[in-house]
Amino acid sequence: MKLWITYSTVFVIGIVAVLLLFNASANPEKMILGKWKETDWKFEKGIAFAADIAAASKTKTTQPEFSFHKAEDWEFLPGGLLRLNIAGKEEHLTWRLKGRGHVLQIEYGNNRTENYQLTVLDNNRMVLNAESDMQARGIAQLIFERTKTDSYAQKIQ
Repeated sequence: MKLWITYSTVFVIGIVAVLLLFNASANPEKMILGKWKETDWKFEKGIAFAADIAAASKTKTTQPEFSFHKAEDWEFLPGGLLRLNIAGKEEHLTWRLKGRGHVLQIEYGNNRTENYQLTVLDNNRMVLNAESDMQARGIAQLIFERTKTDSYAQKIQ
């Protein structure tokens, strides 16, 4: 009888420990929600290569899945909606995290999709590596900082 109680207790403690570990881990789909400001583009090959990508993104010979974003603000909304503010204009897209939460997929209305490697995601910083063909993978990094929003009490003061 004592052996049965000991095994049951160990089993229940094990289940509780596993559940606590799952709840303690950060969910990337919840962490990405909110407003992000694009602060920097970094390129591994230097400034001359950055100019080549910018020039190539305006031609028809580039890969259709890679574009040179210049959005100022990105707002990830629940339900997979993404609002981009580009020079005062709003563009509405859809987003989802694929894999283990490390691939950000952005879908445009014209069935075009872009994939980014989500390499850093914490409370204040997000880093996306632009994915394209095998030759350009990991070359461009988009760096974001979370935009702090004022609470209602701060807005009315």
